[in-house]
Amino acid sequence: MSSTDLSGRNRPLLMFAIPELASGGPDRVMAELLRDLPRDRFRLALVVSRAGGRYFDQLPADVDVFVLDGGRYPVRALANLIDRVRPALVFTTLRMNLTAELATWLQRHRPPLVVRQANAIAADFAVLRQRSLVKHRIAHWLVKRAFTRADAVVAQSIDMADEIAPTLRRGQRLATIGNPIDIDATRALARQQARTHLPGQPALIGVGRLARQKGFDLLITAMPAILAEHPDAALTLVGSGEEREALLALAETHGVSDCVHLPGQSEGVLATIAAADLYISSARYEGFSNAMLEAMAMRTPVVATPCPGATREMIIDGETGILADAMTPEAIAAAVLRALAADPVRLTAGAERHVRALYAPSVIVGRYAGLFEALLSPTQSASSASYSAGVPQNMTSLASTIS
Repeated sequence: MSSTDLSGRNRPLLMFAIPELASGGPDRVMAELLRDLPRDRFRLALVVSRAGGRYFDQLPADVDVFVLDGGRYPVRALANLIDRVRPALVFTTLRMNLTAELATWLQRHRPPLVVRQANAIAADFAVLRQRSLVKHRIAHWLVKRAFTRADAVVAQSIDMADEIAPTLRRGQRLATIGNPIDIDATRALARQQARTHLPGQPALIGVGRLARQKGFDLLITAMPAILAEHPDAALTLVGSGEEREALLALAETHGVSDCVHLPGQSEGVLATIAAADLYISSARYEGFSNAMLEAMAMRTPVVATPCPGATREMIIDGETGILADAMTPEAIAAAVLRALAADPVRLTAGAERHVRALYAPSVIVGRYAGLFEALLSPTQSASSASYSAGVPQNMTSLASTIS
């Protein structure tokens, strides 16, 4: 735990809480905010349950770090830390959302609390309830009720904001903010990774946890139709998860096991994405797909399903990628064939323009900084809380203050 004296300074202290800063998408977003938020406006502290990890090891030296004991949901430990350190604002994500929301009942010091939801709630719990109906039904109810303890909620997409809005109380802020990516830094990192050769002409790739959410079963089922027109194609699915054996069996059932490869996790995933001819997101739902954003940054054309989440804000059909008509194997196959017949230079150029305009770190960090300052200023009007990042001009953002 940090022993730095955090009292008596002029800039407000923002305390960020996440279970760990390893290598996940939310971890990267948190790390980039801690790196890029303006130091002339804020002081920063990080709370984790576990030290170490890819992004943890890259933290700027001026970020004070606190490691909490207390199990998976260290409610009392976080409440005690907030009372001792007295931050001006607390920002959380993943299971630290519920931890911080419950901690508000125990705290004497009650700064503004901002929670960032990382996934589509109803869709996520629909999958979890298949494993344990009673446990996850209770958890679903608790998560929705706990939102009312926050002063502001950050949703990563309009879909997510629309889902969250009915759960909030009057006067809460709801901000729609996407995730940042530095295109130039991402490409530089890919060049440092080992060069990768992917099988297949064309080489198709999907990246993510091998779980039902990612829809890799739909993609494997689509492969026979793709191979009918591109017999030398191959699909590589990078990731690990509980559905690995089922996916291998499915490939065998459809007679495509020779051209479907599941190599597991990759330390050089950016170089792997860059080596592909086409990136395919077959997800049934997403919060905000960082892997898809990385593919767009790496000049790899993208095909995606029109699933709940940010995908339809990221992929504008025919301009920044190809959007399937539905979340079915037939629609995915048709979209892949359409992408392979399209001009890849046009698609990737459109994707790069879109990403630079809407998801550049300066844009996203500016949105967060504005939200934090609005909550820190007691005279700030409610209308000033309209922060929508990553929303195409032809889409309407949800009003950001619940009335």
